[in-house]
Amino acid sequence: MVKLYPKTSLGMALVYISGAISWLIVMGIAALWFRTILLNPHTNPTVGYAISPLYYFLVTLHGMSAMYIIVEDLALGIFAYALYKSGMSVVHFRTLTALFWVLNLAPIVTFAGGPITGWYMYPPLALQTQSWLNYHTDALIGMAYFFLFINSVAAILASLFMFIDAIKTRPKEGKIPIFASYAMMFAGALIFLTEPALAAGELWYTLYFWANVPVNPLTWVVLFWFFGHPVVYYVPFTVFGGLYALIPQYAGRPLYSERWARWNIILLFTFSMLAWVHHLQTFPLPVYIRAFITPTTLILAAGSGLTVLNLALTIFYSPTGYNYKDPVGFAALIAYIGFILAGLQALILPINITNVIVHNTYYVVGHFHLMIWTIIIVGSVAIILDMLRNQVGAKLDFSSLGRGFLFAGLSMWTVGALLTGYTMSYAGYLGLIRRWDAYPIKFLPFMDVMTYGAMIMGLSFVFIALPIVLTMIRVGIPIFWTPTTGVAASPGITMNTQPPSSGTPSITKEVSASDMNNKVTKLK
Repeated sequence: MVKLYPKTSLGMALVYISGAISWLIVMGIAALWFRTILLNPHTNPTVGYAISPLYYFLVTLHGMSAMYIIVEDLALGIFAYALYKSGMSVVHFRTLTALFWVLNLAPIVTFAGGPITGWYMYPPLALQTQSWLNYHTDALIGMAYFFLFINSVAAILASLFMFIDAIKTRPKEGKIPIFASYAMMFAGALIFLTEPALAAGELWYTLYFWANVPVNPLTWVVLFWFFGHPVVYYVPFTVFGGLYALIPQYAGRPLYSERWARWNIILLFTFSMLAWVHHLQTFPLPVYIRAFITPTTLILAAGSGLTVLNLALTIFYSPTGYNYKDPVGFAALIAYIGFILAGLQALILPINITNVIVHNTYYVVGHFHLMIWTIIIVGSVAIILDMLRNQVGAKLDFSSLGRGFLFAGLSMWTVGALLTGYTMSYAGYLGLIRRWDAYPIKFLPFMDVMTYGAMIMGLSFVFIALPIVLTMIRVGIPIFWTPTTGVAASPGITMNTQPPSSGTPSITKEVSASDMNNKVTKLK
């Protein structure tokens, strides 16, 4: 019988993670496609003008699927898993499953229209019928924006319901575990406090096309960036909570300072909703606002630096040395190091004088893609791998083949990400403007290197995704997983499929030795 909805927090986590992986494939295909277009720097009336709309559609699909779907899916999936790991629980299983489908399916109606607006949808371009390849009437374009509005509402409600569930099932005594605390604030509160601004902007566009309601461009931009900057923190700061749980585990000691980590929540949460103004640096802003931009952004960066220091001291004072030979420990370490490298690039961006040099160039693209490729993707992989260990049970661990796939994929991904990201940043420093399909021919070698790096990342994604996806759908477990103590499992193994929590009864499942052996040997 097909399960209509999961009935455990771990199951809910896997549902949202599956949505993120599905759209990540779509986003990756779009990226590789438009990178092939960028291998030709020229446009002409017969070829260039025909290919440009396709390029801008692929860029829009790439950005929208990342920022409106993947980010929310990943954050909510990790949120549900944080509750599982912390002895807390999801309660609204049916509601969250329904919201998952709305969040993931609604944007398909928008994508079918062929938008070439960019994920940021700036007016007045986004208010022109020529900005759509397939939808050319006010009614259809209004419908496209309405379905984006529905997508945002689903994300808001999902984060709110999961936050309420966390409050209901929090420990009656003691503090909420650090992983759950970060998830509640950044995959919960930050989403339902900032995404309404995007929903309002999308509804405003809908009313423009359906009821001729005028749009004020400056007000719309303010609404958009109140969401558009915090959205980049939904996953990274939630992943911080996962790293605070995983890195101490593989360092063999407690977190260096849990107090730092908890105080850091306040700093990161507050300034992530203040630093968005730096996206308006090219606007004619008053001096006092420009003076506000730099310190708020640097204070936010200091919060990230505190996390880096906390984890560095945890690793440094490990009594046994950090266990990077485990795929989870390796992925967590790569995410940590990658976050440092990507973050260092950002230090010049909030400074008005230096921002002018690289604003709207590939330097910015290199920075935020390195951030996405490391702390978001690799950090999430570390958490997902830990999630899969709980799914298959404590008596199974990665096989040599599974480890090989994961280590090869993560290593290739890191090489491809650094190659592509730093090439983007250097080209941007030299003046390569982003989102141009026709660019000066002197930048063609840079585009070649970026494409090679992207191809390496695309291949590495296959290595990483195979053991993850096949395990999630319960296929090939004997290939990628092996018993931790011999082939035969001990009789009467008890596996917790839902950790005990206050107010939520634990659910256990008795698994016999023969059942376990059948799972392990079925496909051998």
